[in-house]
Parts: sequence; structure tokens; C-alpha cells
Amino acid sequence: MKHKDSGKDWRQFASKAYFIWGIYALLGIAMYIAMINTAIPKKLNVHLHEIAKHDIQSPIETIDKEATKVKQQEAVESAPSTYVYKKDAALMQVEKAGDIFDVINEVKTDSDKHSSMDDKIKKVRDKLSDSTNDELSDKTVETLLKASDSELSVAQDMVNTAIYETMNNKIKWSDLERVQKNASNMIPSSVTSKAMRQAMINILKDSIVPNYMFDANATKRNKEEAARQVDNVVIHQGEVIVKKGELITRDVMHKLKVVGLLDNHLKVLPFIGLAIFVLFLTSLLIMECQHFKTKQGAPDVTRLLTFLVIFIFILLLIKLDSILENTHTVGINYLVPIATGAWLIRMLLSKRLAIVSSAVFSLCGSLIFGESSSASVFDMQMGVYLLLSSLAGVFALKGHGTRFKLLQTGFIISVINVFIVAGLIFIQNGTLHLYETGLTLGFAFLSGLLSTILTFGLMPFFEATFGILSPIKLIELSNPNHPLLRKILMEAPGTYHHSVMVANLAERACDVIGANGLLARVAAYYHDIGKTKRPRFFVENQFNHENPHEKISPQLSRTIIISHPYDGADILRKHHMPKEIIDIAEQHHGTTLLKYFYHKAKEVSDQEVLESEFRYPGPKAQTKEAAVVELADSIEAAVRSMAKPTPMKIESLVQKIFNERLEDGQFDECDITLNELRMVKESICETLNGVFHSRIEYPEESDHKKVNNK
Repeated sequence: MKHKDSGKDWRQFASKAYFIWGIYALLGIAMYIAMINTAIPKKLNVHLHEIAKHDIQSPIETIDKEATKVKQQEAVESAPSTYVYKKDAALMQVEKAGDIFDVINEVKTDSDKHSSMDDKIKKVRDKLSDSTNDELSDKTVETLLKASDSELSVAQDMVNTAIYETMNNKIKWSDLERVQKNASNMIPSSVTSKAMRQAMINILKDSIVPNYMFDANATKRNKEEAARQVDNVVIHQGEVIVKKGELITRDVMHKLKVVGLLDNHLKVLPFIGLAIFVLFLTSLLIMECQHFKTKQGAPDVTRLLTFLVIFIFILLLIKLDSILENTHTVGINYLVPIATGAWLIRMLLSKRLAIVSSAVFSLCGSLIFGESSSASVFDMQMGVYLLLSSLAGVFALKGHGTRFKLLQTGFIISVINVFIVAGLIFIQNGTLHLYETGLTLGFAFLSGLLSTILTFGLMPFFEATFGILSPIKLIELSNPNHPLLRKILMEAPGTYHHSVMVANLAERACDVIGANGLLARVAAYYHDIGKTKRPRFFVENQFNHENPHEKISPQLSRTIIISHPYDGADILRKHHMPKEIIDIAEQHHGTTLLKYFYHKAKEVSDQEVLESEFRYPGPKAQTKEAAVVELADSIEAAVRSMAKPTPMKIESLVQKIFNERLEDGQFDECDITLNELRMVKESICETLNGVFHSRIEYPEESDHKKVNNK
């Protein structure tokens, strides 16, 4: 009782919000402590006109006010002038040209035969606007007045077209003459007379005007806005101020002074900056860890604690490797087994969290390894190496992560690490020394092998300490030589073969809906182990066709049948099997009704028989895997009992069982959706059709049957 009470007290304490946030706080504190040396100022011994002995980077981000003022002045001088484009000018000028032709037609209509040409020209000018009168020559007006109506119509169309097409483009004052000339060339000489063509050109020159003009006020505002829009000249954290081998000039000294590298006094800002950096990384991890929930929706404390231990362990490895750099062994920093963290998080928690953690490890590592430099804050080369090596570990591990697969992946990571480091070395385009380069690549290769060894050694620790069911553990439990599986095979062979078939159905169905197919397969192997207690009371183990239920009452049969999930759960607990497998064994019948014995009891009893007495006590399926195993179990047993199963009969039976489970509310307590149930049904039907396919009758079999019939 004391043990149970202490376990209950621990669960209640762990479910408290402050305990969860305490775990998150430890993540941040661990990162801050690991990188605290970054915020401690380093003494920089540099002098003017000396050659830099190494790259010097800015440890903080600050504004260079003098450079900002210079940049603002340059922006004002380079700000472009503003022009205004009048889009409606084309239509306005077309209308203006049209007025000329309208006036010509009007004067021609109103004038009598005795009117002189001078009088007609005067009337035209009286009717036209002042601006048009100034540009239109008498010869042009006379030519238009002498033209026929058809000639005027053609001329008007051509002029309007030329004006519209020309003024649809932007026209500056400087381009006006060229544009007018191009518009004049649009009027073919073959269509009109020379005089009429000249008149049309005169109208075009009058009508085509600039539509893209300089705006002095807008230009002034533009320059003022350009000055305001200039960003401050910022010396960013990690920016290289001077490279190795370069001369330390006054400008370099100025920047070093701005970023505080010439001031060795302890400052608060670096510590605040590191705190903000750690806060961001911690927030990123918190957002990702929010996905860890129990079936009741509460935070999964076990998974959070597992992640905390793995995270702190990897930070310690990175810190230890950075300390080893003080031995001045070339390339020893590449020995850090960063892939260990990626593998452990991926196999024990989630692939997505492993990717996010890889990014966080690389950022923390770049700061930690940056401490060895006298001025650099970030070691970007190590950051890139840690990121790529860790991500390679995440994506290179395929399948369920068996020990052989992990060993194989470790070798692959070793090779990838060598290529990553080689690429980083070659990018620098420096002098290569065979011994140093070989040693560096050797450490990178050993990193992958060391990651494999650490993962092998740590996996049992996490499985035992936190009770996490890893793929490796599941694969070990699926070994046919496992004592419990041997027990089923020897004591209840029919149940064993039934369980294998259920496992095949459940795994494929779970894979289809994105559930844990491996867990479903292994749980299916053990789900009916309770039948080994009384194997002959279950039809698949009655090989001599003797049914002991015919000799006992329905109530006793009910007790025997209903007890097998809970007998199985007890057996699994005694053998310290994972909780997930025990739960599925206990839940694989939910609260379903033993219809056969219920109806049999009603037939033989004179008293009322309660349906609740012939139902499994439950609980109902709590997970998708449990629901799929439950369906696969009932469907496989039903299909096996069919005389001649066909695809149509199988589908009809599967649909019936699905409908009964849904109507009975057996899936009300798990998060499986109707669409997922449909996909499960289709998967099971497809698998069963492959198992119970019709076979062709071979000639030997046919001849043998004929002989026997004779």
C-alpha cells in the first residue's frame, strides 16, 4: 500500500504545472550555464598597424553612428527624381484631335458654296481652342477643308490610333521630338496624299505631348524619405571585423572600440544577450514539447524528463569536447558524438523534435566552441558541422531502428562526417597539411562510431528508467524465441497462429493511418496470451472437435471466456512487459457482448438474463493501436470460421463487424476518426483477400481427384 500511495503521490506532484515549467526552466538553465563563458569579456591584445593573428569577430550587436550619418547622406544624393505619369492623357489628346476633325466637318457643312477659303479657315480657328490654334497651320486647315468626307474619316482614324498607341507609353520632355517622329512614321504615304499626310503629321505634333513629367515636390519628399529609411549601420554579433593576416587600420580600431573589444571591463549586456538567446531556444523547445500529451490530455512528464536528460547529456558532451580543445590536438573538436542526441530523441520521442533539437545543439555548440577563440563569439564552422552531422543522424536512420540498422547507420554517419569536414576544410581554401587533415578527418570518422556505442549503451538505461517502449525493444519482443511466445505456441498453437494473422492485419492497418504499426504487431502477438490458462476452451485450440462448453453452463463459459484478457494482462505484468502491450491485451475486447453465450443463457434460463453480465468489463480501446488490434482480432476469427470466403463475403462481414463496434460505442474513448476507420477497413479487406485468395487447381490435383472418384 505504501508503494502504491507513493506512486500516486509522485504522479500528482509531477502533474503540477510548476513541475512541468521546472523541467523547461532546467533546459534553459543548462544551456545558459554551458554557454556562460561566452558572455565573459576576453582580453584583446591588438595595436594599430599590426597584422591580425586571427579572425576577430564582434561579440555584440551595436550601432555605428558615424557610419550611419555617412550612409544617410549618400542615400539623399542617390535618391531618384520623381516623375508623374498621367495615364488618361492619351484619351484626352485623342479627344482633342477629334475636336479638330469635328470642327472641320461642321464648317464644311455650314459654309455655302460662295464662301472663300479664308473665311472657312477663319471659322475653323474661331471654333478651335487657343492652344490648338497656335499649333495648327493654315495649310493644314486648308488641306482638311478640301478633303472629302471619306478622306477625313480615314485620317481621323489613323491620327487617333497613332496618338493613342504612342501616348500609352511614358513620354518625357526629352523624348518628345523622337516620339513625335516615330508617330509620324506610323502614317503610310501610300494611303493618303502628300498634303493630307503632312496635315496629319501637323495634328500629331500638336496632340502628342509629354505625359511623364518631373515632380519637384514629390522629388523633395522622396529624398527626405530616403534619408529616413536608411537603416542604422549595425555591427552584428559574430561579424568579422578583421581577418587573419590583414592590417589593423584605424577603421578596424574604431570598430573594435565601438563593439567594446578594447574595453575589458565586465558588462551586463552580454549576459542579457545570452539570456535572450537562451530564452528563444528554450521557447522553441517548449513549443515542440507541447506535443507530448498523455491520453487524458495532460503533459507527458515521462517524455519531458527523458528529453531533459538527453539534452543535458549532449550539452555535457559538447562542453567536454570543447575543453579537450585546450590540449591543442588538431581536429579533436570534431570527435563530439552529436548524432547520439539525434538518435535517442528520434527513437524514444519523435523525429520532429530530433530535427529541432539538432538545430538547437548546433547553435549552442557554435557558442560553446566559440569560447576557445580570443574574440569570436560563434564558431560557425563547428555550428555547421554539428547541424549537418546531427541531421544526417536523424534522416539516415531508416525503419524501426534495430541494433544492426543502428550499427549500419553509425558507419554511414562516420562517412558523412568525413565529407562534411572535408568540405569545410576545402571551402577555406587554405594550405593543407597531410598529417593535420588526416587527423581531423579521423576524429570526424570516430564521431559516428562513438555515437553508435553511446546509443547502444544508453538505450537500455532510458527504457528501464523511464519505461519508454523503443522500436529496438519492440523488435526484441517480437522474437519468436521469446519465452511468452514459445508458451503460446506450445500450449495454444491455434491461438499462436491466430495472433500472427492478427499481427499482420493490425500492423498494415496502423501503418495506413499513421499509427505505430510495430507496436500493434507486437501487441497482437501477446494479446491472447491469457488463453494459455485454459486453451481448450477456445475454438482455435479444439483440434479433436470436442467443445468443453457443451458440458458447462453459459454462465461458467462466460466467466472463462471473459477472463482471458485480464489473465493475459496479469501474465504480462508478471513478466514485466511494457505497459502499452499490457493495455492492448486488456482492452482488445473492450466492453463487447458475448452474443453466443448470452443468447444460449436466455434459451436455457427461465429467469431474466442481464446483457451486462455477458459483456467484457473493459476498458474500451484507449489508443488507435488498441482499436485496430480489437478489429483485426474479431475480423480474423470471423473470417477464419467462414466455409468458403470470397472477396464479397469478406467485405460484407468486415463491414458488419465495423458497424457493430461503432453502434456499440467501442471506439468512443480513443482518438481514431471515422475516416481512419474506413482506411483500416479497406486495409484489412485487402490483406484478407490476399490471404484467402482462390487457388487454381493443378493438373496433379485434378488427376488425383479423378482416381479417387473412380
